Amino acid sequence: MLERGCIVRTIHVKTLVLGMVHSNCYIVKSPNSQEVVVIDPGANENTIDKYLKENDLECKSIFLTHGHFDHITAAPGLKALTNAPVYAHEAEVKLINDPELNASAYMGDEISVNPDMRLRDNEELQIAGLTWRVIYTPGHTEGGVCYYLLDHGIIFSGDTLFYESIGRTDFPTGNHKMLIESIQNQLMVLSDDIEVYPGHGRPTTIGHERTSNPYL
Repeated sequence: MLERGCIVRTIHVKTLVLGMVHSNCYIVKSPNSQEVVVIDPGANENTIDKYLKENDLECKSIFLTHGHFDHITAAPGLKALTNAPVYAHEAEVKLINDPELNASAYMGDEISVNPDMRLRDNEELQIAGLTWRVIYTPGHTEGGVCYYLLDHGIIFSGDTLFYESIGRTDFPTGNHKMLIESIQNQLMVLSDDIEVYPGHGRPTTIGHERTSNPYL
């Protein structure tokens, strides 16, 4: 099992549904701090920044689960507004930087993001009073990751795993076999009560997906 210790769910997760394809942007806060991590700012950096200011929150880091336009479009603007560094897996740098690969070129707004921090599988981060583990889950894209809050039993899965579904693999660097292997080997080894916050749609749990996801 990858998890450790006793799960404590005293944490605040704000979901902003942003952009033309209704992507979930998460603002994650420890109860003991006004510092936050913003995950997948897919659009409308001013909307995100307004929420931060209205709640007296400080963005310490911007986490990207993968590089598609609907998860990164607001990252450059939010970085400029907050001075927070952008994190992504090292294998995703090419896609995030290339507007054709990340599909922003086809949406009329070419986006290129050069991550400040390049992550590796199983890396642990101490940010905003929280302990995060990087779980490398290639398949939806070559450098897709999930972010696991070790002490809170929560995973932010991007477009790797959804409620009773999985990410599509017909975009550049996608690989269906690899995605299934990533989910089985990296996520389904976790306990049933781990909560999963996906890149689109409603939250779920590892246990529910283990028994009800038709792709697994």
